[in-house]
Amino acid sequence: MSAAPLLIEIGVEEMPAGVAPRLGEALREAVTGLLGDADVGHAPLALGVTPRRLLLHAPSCEPMQPDREDIVWGPPERVAFADGQPTKAAHGFARKAGLPMDAFTLEDKGDGKGRYMKAVRHVPGEPTRDIIARAMPDILRRLPSPKQMKWQDGEARGDAFIRPVRWIVARLGEGVIPFSFAGVESGKVSCGHRVHGSTGELDANDPFGWLRGQFVEANREARRARIAEGLKQACREAGVTLVEDAALLDEVTDLTEWPVIVTGRYDERYLALPDEVARIELKHHQRCFTTRRTDGATSPVFLAVANIESKRPEVVAHGNERVVNARLADAMFYFERDPKQSLESRVEQLSQVVFQDGLGMVGDQVRRLRGFVLDNAARLHVDAADAQRAAYLCKSDLTTGLVGEFPELQGYMGGIYARMDGESEAVAQGIAEHYMPEGAADALPESPIARAIGIAERADKLLGYFHLGRTPTASADPFGLRRAAIGLVRLLADESHPVDMSLPDVLAEAAKQWNQQRVTIAISPETQEQVRQFIRDRYLGLADRFGISRSALNAVMEAQQKLPLYRHLAIARMLTGFTDSETGQAVVAANKRIANILKKAGDAIPDAMDEALLSDPAEQALHQALLQAEAAFPEEPSAQLETLAALRAPVDRFFDEVMVMCEDAARRNNRLALLARLRRLFLRVADFSRL
Repeated sequence: MSAAPLLIEIGVEEMPAGVAPRLGEALREAVTGLLGDADVGHAPLALGVTPRRLLLHAPSCEPMQPDREDIVWGPPERVAFADGQPTKAAHGFARKAGLPMDAFTLEDKGDGKGRYMKAVRHVPGEPTRDIIARAMPDILRRLPSPKQMKWQDGEARGDAFIRPVRWIVARLGEGVIPFSFAGVESGKVSCGHRVHGSTGELDANDPFGWLRGQFVEANREARRARIAEGLKQACREAGVTLVEDAALLDEVTDLTEWPVIVTGRYDERYLALPDEVARIELKHHQRCFTTRRTDGATSPVFLAVANIESKRPEVVAHGNERVVNARLADAMFYFERDPKQSLESRVEQLSQVVFQDGLGMVGDQVRRLRGFVLDNAARLHVDAADAQRAAYLCKSDLTTGLVGEFPELQGYMGGIYARMDGESEAVAQGIAEHYMPEGAADALPESPIARAIGIAERADKLLGYFHLGRTPTASADPFGLRRAAIGLVRLLADESHPVDMSLPDVLAEAAKQWNQQRVTIAISPETQEQVRQFIRDRYLGLADRFGISRSALNAVMEAQQKLPLYRHLAIARMLTGFTDSETGQAVVAANKRIANILKKAGDAIPDAMDEALLSDPAEQALHQALLQAEAAFPEEPSAQLETLAALRAPVDRFFDEVMVMCEDAARRNNRLALLARLRRLFLRVADFSRL
């Protein structure tokens, strides 16, 4: 039998933006792994994803799994044979293996334990169709869906999925791969575009081409490129320039199957709104792109991405304009009304805004943030007066009508209103940027005050939620605690704007603000340690983004001295080069040996050592070298590594000539104390045993 095209398509109701690409990649990985484990030859699987479908296609796939030879090992000779004859155990194993006794020989496994019963069993290959059919339902159940649902539209359905499953295409050549999932039987029939398309047999040789004929562009990158080019063309025709937004481009790509650009205009009186108001409103509520005039000023032209090729595009444009104008009219109303009350006068209202059930009010949080930046202004490198003022006002815009209507404007409108109130630019910028960064790839704030407030807020939030036990799970993080931890790490680890506070210091200072309020809760040391470990894991997860190895960062974080995170990065980079050298490798090996010896000794290590018991020349030499290193241990990390590297020779000699775990208990404990003291010196830089 010759190779044939493989085609799998799962058709569903519209999925949320961003979900289909993740599910599609997981599906491709699972099916590729399935075929690889079965040793089934196939061409690479092409992936297609739209809001309504997950599609895999390989132009060729072997229809049969190849035959294989399996080695069957039985019991050892001493059990299988007695007086040269097979025992009951041997016969029983042969029956269980489905082989006659004469199929077995006695062979050496290579484990030094003698010979064992051995047979080679011929296993014929299965049809690829059967392998896939058996595995597919479970593969679909295990896809990493953010949320799953069950639906009842006739027959009972036992399977859950991200959205109701409407059709399944599963083909190997002309044949159907038979399986059932969520009450739907696999077949050959697919559906095209919901409005423009029809149903029909999906072409196993060219499914992407067949779908284009049904007004579905299943290739996500091609669909994204089509939208990007359409936006540029629409801008050229309107004489404007596009406000680029990669995240919005990804979102509309994942919400359309046949994208069509629609150009609209909103009323020019709304140009009086701050620039970001229109952009954020159009992005978050209408998923529209905004534009600028050729002189850089905001343009009233906006671009929508429709999922339909209308015969009357002007009607589609008018519908979008009507909705956008209504939303901007609301924004204008609030923008004109809000400044009648200053941000300072709004602070009192924050005592009526719930921060989180069990954690008090936003007003309580503001007082904690203000105390944090005021107490630590010097280490945060900010002006204390400006920083505490910005922290005091930073949440006041939550009580404004505009932010209440458009929550995405938090912070930004606070900065606008602060300037209108006559606050200094430093205070206004600190308020405007204190939510940054919102994600792992977002820009960091330029304002030092925004950085200070951002550090305080994220530490405050993590401590509060961990105190309540609202910790993230593997599949859910409803309060955005991972995002808060990543933001905190990025702020503390930024080498261009150093913050001279270690992570334990930050958490201790944030906990102090909670505990000084004496409102409803107190943050325990145990909670602080839980949060520290949680942040530490996020920090290690960002190692690649920082351009360092995870093991080097882990080693530095286990150092005994508390260092700011930005200094961790500098040392971790040096460690990477250090451990590549012969001396560095020797130091790492010695540290691992020391750590293993001390670990085995457990609690038997004395706190102090007796120099009088150092009788061996090698241990005396190591002790003298250690004393000299301790007395002149430098502050600069590269010099510290040089000092530690200089200990290589006495350490190597010590291990070559001295038996640490000797029979004399006094000398043994004294040598352990010497090694423990040596390890403490190394731990001032990093735990080298982790490299």
